[in-house]
Amino acid sequence: MRFEVLADPILERIQAQADIDQQVSQARALFITLTPGQEAVYAIKLAEAQRIAADYHNVPEGETPHIAAEATEDGVSRFEKAAEILTRDQHWKVGSQMIEAIRRSANAALAAAKTAPEIRAATVIDWRAVRVFAQA
Repeated sequence: MRFEVLADPILERIQAQADIDQQVSQARALFITLTPGQEAVYAIKLAEAQRIAADYHNVPEGETPHIAAEATEDGVSRFEKAAEILTRDQHWKVGSQMIEAIRRSANAALAAAKTAPEIRAATVIDWRAVRVFAQA
């Protein structure tokens, strides 16, 4: 006599959600550094870049220390470094929108799943478009 052990749907769903969340995190890492505190650094650099873009000639170097240091290290002007940061920020915003759309779709598939195979299928996510865009 053969006994079939059925998967616990609650545990399957919890594991699937964790898997989806992990995949989303890995997709975000294609665009941004996920180190704790790095988000604050990005916010500071973005604010500095926006100030420079708005009024380059009237923003003292001392008021944009992150960009001033990076510009010096890279041998470019603060304006060029600000433009680079603003471009990367825009790239991340578009990438983030792509990631969020995929995450919402995966979560909807998980919510609609009724069986263990359907739950597991919700974690099979196609990230190819995000990977290609991240490389652009």
